[in-house]
Amino acid sequence: MILRLHPHTAVAYECPRSAAVPAGGGLGKDVVLRIWLPIAILLLVSTAALAAEPPVNQEEALALLRAGKRQDALHAFDVIIAANPPDPSEALYAASLIDLEDGNWRAAKPYVERLVKLRPASFPAWEMMIQVDQASGAFDDRDAAIQSLYTSWRSALDPKIEAKVAFVRDRIIGAKHTLIAQEMLDPGGDNILRFVFQPQDEAGTARHLIVVRSDDATNERWREDGTVPYGTVVYHLDTIEQLPNDRQAVRPYEYYVETPDYDRVRAKIVEILAGAAQPLVGKADPFWAGDPAK
Repeated sequence: MILRLHPHTAVAYECPRSAAVPAGGGLGKDVVLRIWLPIAILLLVSTAALAAEPPVNQEEALALLRAGKRQDALHAFDVIIAANPPDPSEALYAASLIDLEDGNWRAAKPYVERLVKLRPASFPAWEMMIQVDQASGAFDDRDAAIQSLYTSWRSALDPKIEAKVAFVRDRIIGAKHTLIAQEMLDPGGDNILRFVFQPQDEAGTARHLIVVRSDDATNERWREDGTVPYGTVVYHLDTIEQLPNDRQAVRPYEYYVETPDYDRVRAKIVEILAGAAQPLVGKADPFWAGDPAK
């Protein structure tokens, strides 16, 4: 069970003068019932009201989340889950996602484990399990979860799942940014986008990206000069900065003549976020490393 702290309100009550104990003895039974029973009822009503805040209704919890009240929403989802409803899947998913976005994989783990048991064919459930296993260092479990995700994707009947081209496999936390790491589900050909790393604080935009990809021009150049045999696909890790007038500043950091292993790529990303790696050409984009903006 996960325990979370949430603010509560204390209520003080003043003892009525008529309830004071007489000098020579105790209170009569009728006085106890008349004076203290209403107070006991009031306390019970107050306790019930406190238990209902924040809302335990699914729609109200989601409304809190949309309003940016993340911790209130998280508490509400926790309350929903603790009530053991017949199907807590939506609350489990929402609470797990909040925890993962906040970098709290330990809190997310039992909820995600419960979710994959309830929904063993769920693409989103396995997507979060992969992230939890990555964060906890359970790499064999992570790789098994990736296989389960592929099975879910290939057997999906939901058009939204069938149409997916990538999955979130990791969240890399740096001093300045947290990156959402996505892997393409079915890369192929010479122009391949393998991994995409997007700052969580720029979600929904493409102003700054780190990508691992291949392209026809690089492949042809390396094949023509004899650097690699024909048929070899050359990947490169680049940071991309979107500039005005649809221009881009591309800074290459590393090349791979074999399909790049994620853990190797991740190690280079960590170096970039720490300011410990420099591009092969030019200077690093200061966006990625340094102290967080105040």
